[in-house]
Amino acid sequence: MSTVGIIVNPHAGKDIRRLVSAAGHTSDSVKIGIMRRVIAGVIEQGAERVLLSTDTHHLAERSAEGLGGNIEFVESPCTGSHHDTVAAARQMWKQQVGAVVVLGGDGTCRDVATGWPGAPLIALSTGTNNVYPSTVDGTTAGVAAALVATNAIAVEVVARQSKRVVLAIHEPSVATIEHDHALVEAALIGTAFVGARAVSDPASIRWVVACIANPASTGLASIAGRVHPVDRNAPGGVLIRLGPRGRRVRVPLAPGSFATLDVESVEPLADGIAVDLPGGGVLAYDGERNTPVSGDATISVSIERSGPHLIDVDATLAFAAHNHLFDHPAICTTARKVPHGD
Repeated sequence: MSTVGIIVNPHAGKDIRRLVSAAGHTSDSVKIGIMRRVIAGVIEQGAERVLLSTDTHHLAERSAEGLGGNIEFVESPCTGSHHDTVAAARQMWKQQVGAVVVLGGDGTCRDVATGWPGAPLIALSTGTNNVYPSTVDGTTAGVAAALVATNAIAVEVVARQSKRVVLAIHEPSVATIEHDHALVEAALIGTAFVGARAVSDPASIRWVVACIANPASTGLASIAGRVHPVDRNAPGGVLIRLGPRGRRVRVPLAPGSFATLDVESVEPLADGIAVDLPGGGVLAYDGERNTPVSGDATISVSIERSGPHLIDVDATLAFAAHNHLFDHPAICTTARKVPHGD
């Protein structure tokens, strides 16, 4: 059964950065409207089933009200945390969903990739940091997802596998090695606590490794983007070490909020080549503090092309148009000939 999955993070676009910066607010009603347009596009393009993940704000159920089609739900743990997104992605992987539309920011997309590393993905921006996802109308996203899910267009024709920043954390006091990843950037923040997760103190940033470094981005990725741009589809990434012996750069660490950072060194990183970096703080993934590490820890970091298969919506619709996939089936009729004089 051709299936499109939809995962929404009800908390994306609502965190503490709204109190300390000019970050916008993405309301529940906006997310519901996007989801309803996605569902309409999916049904229009002929996917047999829409699979929605439930959430603590009941956005999935509310978005499906009054719509036709075969709409089903996968139950979320409803913890109100990133575990809900991870679990939803894992369930959709098990149910062999043909394409997934995700509403959230960089952190939400990372959670999807944790649950389903190679997901065929369309990422819609509804978060604070939106380097990985893009702004696409929900209707168009639904049509593109259905074209892939129904195999009208093979996913490898219109999607490229994303890069990831892959980390192996070596703590001398722990026998096991912890592995983690980011879809945009990983950074070490010189603080002892995860706290509210957002990174607001520029002086606390020790190093940043980015696999996408866009100078137009906001957040930690903007540090790399403004000193050494790296395209999402280009090989490799970049390591930025912060310190007093280098250039000074102005960056937007939060929407509408700028800071001056001292960049000590800039080191391009090739695919698959690991570099060992010091610990002593909290590791942040895709803009959010996550994992405390001791000063004795060593973090081995590399850039790998092992992330989700990100579907290019524009390329998908262009391919469909060139191959007449939007043409309506012709209705054959036999015209009655009218004799002259009738």
